[in-house]
Amino acid sequence: MFKKTTILFLIVVLIVSLLSGCGGNTNTANSGNESSENGSDNTPKEVIVGLAGDAYSLDPYPLNETITNAINNHLYDSLVAPDANLQPEPALAETWEISDDAKVWTFNLRKNVKFHNGNDFTADDVIYSFDRSKEEMSAFKYCLSTVESYEKVDDYTVKVVCKEPNALLLAHLKDLMILDKETCEDQNDEWIALNPNGTGRYKFVEHVRGDKIVFERNNDFWGELPDVEKVTFKPITNEGTRTANMVSGSVDFIADVPVRDIHMLESKDNIQIVSQPSLRVIYLNLAGWTDTPSKDANMPLKSPDGSNPFKNIKVREAMYRAINEDEIVEKIMNGYATPAATYIPDGFNGHNPNIKRLDYDPELAEKLLDEAGYPRQDDGYRFEVTLDAPNDRYINDGEIATAVAGYFEKVGIKVNLNLMSRTIFFKYISASNREGDNTHLCMTGWADSGGESALMGLDLVYSMSQDGYIKEGYGGVNRGYYQNPEVDKLVDKAISTADPSERDKIMQEVWKLAADDISYIPLHFQQDIYAHSKDIKYHPRKDNYIHAWDMEFVK
Repeated sequence: MFKKTTILFLIVVLIVSLLSGCGGNTNTANSGNESSENGSDNTPKEVIVGLAGDAYSLDPYPLNETITNAINNHLYDSLVAPDANLQPEPALAETWEISDDAKVWTFNLRKNVKFHNGNDFTADDVIYSFDRSKEEMSAFKYCLSTVESYEKVDDYTVKVVCKEPNALLLAHLKDLMILDKETCEDQNDEWIALNPNGTGRYKFVEHVRGDKIVFERNNDFWGELPDVEKVTFKPITNEGTRTANMVSGSVDFIADVPVRDIHMLESKDNIQIVSQPSLRVIYLNLAGWTDTPSKDANMPLKSPDGSNPFKNIKVREAMYRAINEDEIVEKIMNGYATPAATYIPDGFNGHNPNIKRLDYDPELAEKLLDEAGYPRQDDGYRFEVTLDAPNDRYINDGEIATAVAGYFEKVGIKVNLNLMSRTIFFKYISASNREGDNTHLCMTGWADSGGESALMGLDLVYSMSQDGYIKEGYGGVNRGYYQNPEVDKLVDKAISTADPSERDKIMQEVWKLAADDISYIPLHFQQDIYAHSKDIKYHPRKDNYIHAWDMEFVK
């Protein structure tokens, strides 16, 4: 089997190499280095980046997802941006003041900033973008969920008034990219997506869906200019093809390196591997707080008596204990992951080290399922579920979901495995999906670049219902419709608490409550793994966002 796999891989590399050689200017792996060595030519210093997927849209608002957000960060700026340590620093807002009660924020905007089409950036653009973030199509409603009002004071001043004291407003505002009101206000969503116009470090050149996105450096950018003058993002969803492109030199950089290929890539003289612990947790959501889970799904949950088994905490515990996460880490992730006990990575405010992962124990799982009133039926199964998962978003996500389904089958839970592309998946599983309530059990991932677990609490465990928000903008990715009023009260308290140490204590309690309720089933934290040409140096970010300005050419 090893020989067959190796031969197949070499054939793929050969084909990619031949195609690259025949493509004229297609292979630009060394173009940046040549430009830096020979200042007499006009070849731009270019980097070609292989990603696991395409941008969903170049309108920054319809989907909140890492690949899409990171690509759009090249075109657009926010009022504040996270620095290397995920702390907010000035961007389009140069300075700001906070009232003594932490309810009123006044932002002083940067002057002499131009959009890519030459229009001036002013407070009108901020107000327009804030309004757009609250529209029905927006995946960023949470950003202003704590805000009562906002207004233009003058052309370069914006005032934001929060409903309650909010010490963490900046961590949400970093997610709101600013659009040009003059360009966008009379256009529809499709037009805005096809004609991106921001103030960011790069300008739009072209987007051929499924093939490439090309940006060129914005030489009128208000801040420091990046070293990379041209960047091309290529969506390469197949892991083997992504690796082959890296080996052949068809790309300069790939993200989400397949764990099985790491040692092979490390053996190449011209390739550098970079890895770091990820903030991203992979987990399962279960719709355990409703009598009618996934009522619009083609493959709904089925039980002998018509009840929802997930409402019983013994069932949730049984499913947790049925999963051999150590085996997943060893055999599927090749050791490049860490079993998780909570959503919150070590180092985040609110991380609770006393929360421990439940032991793998399939015998106890079977006993708990019996006690919960779901014995095996004549066909050997207790009840039937559908596990929704992506197969091209996270490292080995399809294989992980397949393994999880197998563990559930072993304890008598029949599983329909519903794998789909990330371009469909996130809309399909949305807790506020306009197309219907489709999922009762899904495997997904989450990472927050704010460093504050209170913000994750607002998104992930704040009470949500099948009928929509209980509190507008809160619980937007609470796909299991988990409800706990005590958790809600503590999250509200944490957001209004300015003292980080006090906020840490409050959020540790939140995560203990959510873990005790088995409101979700954590699987593992990924490793962020990249490969790049040794002609460039890459400075990885903690939030896994791939930015061209974090790359520089080796002199």
